[in-house]
Amino acid sequence: MKSRLIITLIIGALIGAGAFWALNKAMMKSNVSPVSQVAQDQVKDLIAKVGKLVLLPTGEEPVIATINDAAGLIKQQPFYKGSQNGDVVLVYQKAAKAVVYSPTRNIIVNVGPVVLQDQPTETSTATTTKKK
Repeated sequence: MKSRLIITLIIGALIGAGAFWALNKAMMKSNVSPVSQVAQDQVKDLIAKVGKLVLLPTGEEPVIATINDAAGLIKQQPFYKGSQNGDVVLVYQKAAKAVVYSPTRNIIVNVGPVVLQDQPTETSTATTTKKK
């Protein structure tokens, strides 16, 4: 009786290890983890929503930032006037264009040119996500 239990546990462990190995191998082969796939789907959905409201540049993926301190940004840049915490900024670097979109209000808050500076600016007021 005891030996059957041990054999059953060993077989179960081998099956579990094999399943884990196969899943890990499949994810490595596809080069996409489930978390990054969800993030990519969210980015595509966001771009589609914004694209229904304004013409977006093609041929490049935007850098996306979520506004966490709208009041601070508005004080620094008039471009952010009308934005709220939780709004999203899409920055198209090649096209030198930025779009502020409010998902809760489903509106474009502002669209404008991107002015590239030699020195990096502070990003403490926004969280950036880049699509892979």
